[in-house]
Amino acid sequence: MTTYDVSTFVEALSGNVICERSMYGNNRTWATDSIGVSEPQQKWYLAEGSTDGGMETFVLVQNPGESDAVVDIKLQTDTGEKAPSELQGITIPARSRRTYKVNNYVTTYDVSTAVTGDKPLVVERSLFINQ
Repeated sequence: MTTYDVSTFVEALSGNVICERSMYGNNRTWATDSIGVSEPQQKWYLAEGSTDGGMETFVLVQNPGESDAVVDIKLQTDTGEKAPSELQGITIPARSRRTYKVNNYVTTYDVSTAVTGDKPLVVERSLFINQ
């Protein structure tokens, strides 16, 4: 099966482990990196993002739990908070990940994101530029 929505759970059997996620593109002319989290949280604040000038912002939401989670995603922009109806009350199935392209909801150089779930989640913001 081919999928673009993949997340990984790493558990140390003994000792301490530090994990990160690296992505490279265009023959390694660009890269992005994200350090792992120590534990899932119910509230996440992602301070940086842009959906203008050839930039694309994605919010990745992982539910590592044993039951479905209900999630709200709100976008803070230079013209105020936006809460698109398609991003409210989203169900993220247990042990799965979903990706949301912020460009589909706002166009601005200034956007941050708040993600709230009824269960602990792992959330990441990915930003890409097409120049």
